[in-house]
Amino acid sequence: MRFAILLVASAAVFGQTPGDPTAVLERARARLQAMAHDLEKYVCVETVNRSSYRLVESRETASCGPAGDNAGISDPNELEYTDRVRLEVTLSDGRELHSWPGATRFDTRNIDEIIRDGPVSTGSFGGYLTGIFASSGVAFQYNSTLQRNGKTVFEYRYRVPLEASHFQIKVGSNWLPAAYEGEIQINPESLELERLTVRTNELPAGAPFCSAATTLEYELAHVGDSDILLPRQSQLDILIKSGRQTRNTITFSNCREYQAESEIVFGAPEPASTAAPATGRGRVALPIGLPVTLSLVDPIDSATAAAGDPVTATVVKPVLRAGSREVLIPAGAQVRGRIRRVEHYLWPEPYFRIAASFNRVETGGIVSPFFARHEADPQLAKELDANVAPRDTGIWFWGVGTFLFPSKKDHMTVPAGFESKWFTLDAGLR
Repeated sequence: MRFAILLVASAAVFGQTPGDPTAVLERARARLQAMAHDLEKYVCVETVNRSSYRLVESRETASCGPAGDNAGISDPNELEYTDRVRLEVTLSDGRELHSWPGATRFDTRNIDEIIRDGPVSTGSFGGYLTGIFASSGVAFQYNSTLQRNGKTVFEYRYRVPLEASHFQIKVGSNWLPAAYEGEIQINPESLELERLTVRTNELPAGAPFCSAATTLEYELAHVGDSDILLPRQSQLDILIKSGRQTRNTITFSNCREYQAESEIVFGAPEPASTAAPATGRGRVALPIGLPVTLSLVDPIDSATAAAGDPVTATVVKPVLRAGSREVLIPAGAQVRGRIRRVEHYLWPEPYFRIAASFNRVETGGIVSPFFARHEADPQLAKELDANVAPRDTGIWFWGVGTFLFPSKKDHMTVPAGFESKWFTLDAGLR
């Protein structure tokens, strides 16, 4: 299952309500435009918790039914699996850009090229703000005055027609625009945006799902000497044509002002594992097929760890060149990379799948390329009905170690000191 929603970066008022609601909307729009522009100065950590629910009851799978039948998503069916992904995000010219945590560069690939599996989307950090409040073509209408969390809010309906929309859905290999609509709730005293909903009302032909609905709850976050508007939580619900449902819950943390040493790269993207290793004299070229025993430096807790997090392991035994006593990697050297998967499957058999990849080894201050693979236990994979084959193409996706942990518990921890056996791959193939 792989699909994506993208908001790259429209505003007349229809059915105007006389009096304060119209004036509040105009003032709030100006304020929100400025706040959306200010987001380009900041970088935040974006954590995406994803849940997939399998179909339990029979359902028509050939179509999504009449328009409007799937405007909202009902309570999910039986939870099948969960996973977590972590990225860094910023805004540039109304478009969200991402990188892996701690990387020194952002790249301009679409989100589905960075996160290769499962439903992904952009827009929650700032794309919706620019797409709705900073562009022409969006129509607003005052709905009502509500009491929410002890405060009075004005609710407005908005509509973005296809010709004004920058909301895109991936169909096959193409990104196609889609109209969308929803509601906004604004505090008339502070002009703060309290809540925003986004719904797809007309999908392009061939779309892999029936509907997508996002709900964002906003608050001001204090970063440095300024306040920025961020969702306290963003929830994306997707109803797939088969009747399956997915839910992405997004939160933002560790926000900071954009640093001068960061850069936006428009050329080749950073590898999925980590930033490219530094060069230096004395680097080791590792031949293919050498066994390497690694010991995990820090524990990996399924309750908090995420794909994208850095990971470090220590080489347990010296790695010798085949047929000689030449030490290529001494015991105690550290290899570094990133976690690739943190998944919890509940059906048909409960288990955790943790995957990691490494791309550099550090010995005596010298950094060398490191490219290796660990194979999951095939018998255990068969018993759990776990598909551990690479789901992506290209040599980069072979340099991964996948681990399966059967468990009926809600979470598990891979302890520090956990040992695993890897085999080097030809670094030249990268």
